[in-house]
Amino acid sequence: MNRTGRITLPTSLRKLLRLEGEAEFEVEQLDGEDALILRPVITIRRDDAWAYTPEHMERLRKAHEDSRAGRVKRLSGEELDRLLEGRSE
Repeated sequence: MNRTGRITLPTSLRKLLRLEGEAEFEVEQLDGEDALILRPVITIRRDDAWAYTPEHMERLRKAHEDSRAGRVKRLSGEELDRLLEGRSE
């Protein structure tokens, strides 16, 4: 670590973690130990955060499961438009 607190990660570690350019990390200090955990993070806009809630992730998991099991219904563009029109009323 340098005087300003910057840490340089070796190239081999950056490649292993697929880190390119600048990166942000979550830092956790392990209780009772002289150790840190650095986790690469991606910052998302607040407006998009709903997509990563546990509830939404569970809905996506179920949707993918239904799709893999063939529980799908194909709609024409007109059918989809009618569904969307009914939604706004």
